[in-house]
Amino acid sequence: MKNTILITGGNGFIGRVLTNKLLQEGFNVRVVTRKHPAQQPPNPAVTLVQADYDDVKSLKQAMEGCVGVFHLAAAIFGFNRADFEKANVAHTHNVVQAVNQSAQIKTFVHVSSLAASGFAADIKNPRTEDMKPAPVSDYGMTKLGGEEAVKTLRPGVKWTIIRPPIVYGKHDSGVSKIALWVKRGIMVNTSGNGYFSFVHVDDLVQALWQAYQRADTAGETYFIAEEDTYSWDYFITEMARAMNCHKPFMPNAPKWLLNVAAFAYEAVARVSGAQPALNYDKVTEATIPGHWICSNRKWTSLTGQKFTPLKEGLEKSFTA
Repeated sequence: MKNTILITGGNGFIGRVLTNKLLQEGFNVRVVTRKHPAQQPPNPAVTLVQADYDDVKSLKQAMEGCVGVFHLAAAIFGFNRADFEKANVAHTHNVVQAVNQSAQIKTFVHVSSLAASGFAADIKNPRTEDMKPAPVSDYGMTKLGGEEAVKTLRPGVKWTIIRPPIVYGKHDSGVSKIALWVKRGIMVNTSGNGYFSFVHVDDLVQALWQAYQRADTAGETYFIAEEDTYSWDYFITEMARAMNCHKPFMPNAPKWLLNVAAFAYEAVARVSGAQPALNYDKVTEATIPGHWICSNRKWTSLTGQKFTPLKEGLEKSFTA
């Protein structure tokens, strides 16, 4: 009989790719959904199960018969700190409590973020796992809070924390929005001279799988990213090339203007219920005087994993 793994956030961009990977590895996959599914996926190896992240009992019921958990569910956008606290800290704590009450769960992989660690002031010194976390945004602070919740898992559960930077790939929910503006011919440069780390979703999912099945990742935190770092200008230039369109006009935007734009996006989102493309918290991250970069050395020294260069990954993601 195939073992079953539970994924929270399995309906998202990373979760869908992870689901396919787990199926390839011979597992059944159970995906948590907040609403009762109208119908199950056509693949009998994938099951949707309703659970309430505010209710430990329902989460425990969702985990019945599972041997492992990938916790991907999180809030990337929020209207205030409380929104982030609920999704990234309280809900993670509840998932952990459910695992602690489920004797059959043996492995737990948690997807955090570079934002939980903070930015690098010096481009020559990217963030490493041994640096003291210094998050600057509500998102980053609460993702760090989620990491602390993971560390309260009971003995006997092998846990690993994965911190990706910007994740991109075909049909992703974030970078694809940027691609729409690139096609329109305009893209605001919010980062000044900042540099960024990236990881293609296929590489991230490969790392998540290794974190699950390797015994030597137990109790550790890892940055998962391509070795090289890139300017925003290079990123947008290569994206435009991959989409076979002209590089967009890229004016620099002062922080006050970004705050005005964030206010407008949030106002529309409150009415429409849609996720805002920009909010106050992302403005905070975008305007820091430094670089969102990290070192993958700890991970690659352990696993030898190779990562997709950004140019190749963008071609893979955005070439028709």
